[in-house]
Amino acid sequence: MTDDPELAAFAQCWNDGNFFMAHEVLEGLWVRRRDDTLQGLIQLAVALYHIERGNLRGAKTMIERARHRLAKPSSTKLPFSITAVDDYAGNVARALESGAAAGHVVGRRPRL
Repeated sequence: MTDDPELAAFAQCWNDGNFFMAHEVLEGLWVRRRDDTLQGLIQLAVALYHIERGNLRGAKTMIERARHRLAKPSSTKLPFSITAVDDYAGNVARALESGAAAGHVVGRRPRL
């Protein structure tokens, strides 16, 4: 595991589907570390929150930003697979681009 309680809190919020709080709990760690991967996780959570709220344009913007950052090596030891998260982000991006009901992919997220 990790010594960063924010990562555990992020994972719990993510697993519970509370994407707004997932983004909130990771902000402080990102501010301290300025790690692109952490910012990508925050942006992915925001994208899912936008999907739930019906803001697909905002979701597309956030998912593009998230994918760019999730592809970079992380300087933070993560207690979960960033590859699985990035693969999932790709599925969300494809659903958004195809015009499919993106809400169904939200429920298919990997557990962290």
